[in-house]
Amino acid sequence: MSWVSLDHFVTVKAALATQAAATRFLNVGGKASAADTEDSVEMAGAADMAETAPIVFHLVYEDAAGNVSQRIVTVRKIETGRSGPLLLCFCHLRQRARRFSLDRVLEVFDVSTGEVHGDPRSFFLGHPLLTVAESHEDRAFRLCSDDLTILTVVGAADGRFDPDEQDQLLVHVFDRYEDGGLDENLLRERLSLLTPDHASFFRSLSRVRPKDGRLLRRSLRRIVDADGHLDPAELAFVETIEGHLAGAG
Repeated sequence: MSWVSLDHFVTVKAALATQAAATRFLNVGGKASAADTEDSVEMAGAADMAETAPIVFHLVYEDAAGNVSQRIVTVRKIETGRSGPLLLCFCHLRQRARRFSLDRVLEVFDVSTGEVHGDPRSFFLGHPLLTVAESHEDRAFRLCSDDLTILTVVGAADGRFDPDEQDQLLVHVFDRYEDGGLDENLLRERLSLLTPDHASFFRSLSRVRPKDGRLLRRSLRRIVDADGHLDPAELAFVETIEGHLAGAG
């Protein structure tokens, strides 16, 4: 089964996320992700970057020239610009990194919850995966961010993410974080918001340190076994990841 590649499964996961964004947005009266004009200079000036957490949204956006477009984006992080906060994103429409002024986002659709938010500024600035806080839960999430991206993709690669598989992400965080007690409910809330895309997966895979690989490999096996169904293709996918981690070490 060595023919099963990382690209195959990660592409499936990325496609599921973007399809969910487009489909759910249509269901609440929106339109498919589109832009009638080329992106303005201030939007196109972003370089791709590591994300705070891989999360997918559908935005309705008005640029500085008054052009309105709808975009499926993976938000990398929020930073402060001269005129206010900026969303640094991977735009699935342009297939490139893009910068969006938070004050020009007219509406945001949250793929992970299915909710539409009419106050994007408050939503993004208060989002638990995009704010910098110092609780034990936030520190644990940052510590395990790359591992969780990889485990989420593996768990959801077959088109579903069973509760028993999701529980293994929680177990992984508890196993790795040793600096204090963790609130299980807060962790579950954060884990439920993860929606990694193709680029997030490969970036995380390249950043896993050799000393962390052993625990990640154990959690990968637990994910595969969690639903009680041993899928040969899924197992081959995990073996491919394990081979990459072993080579990197």
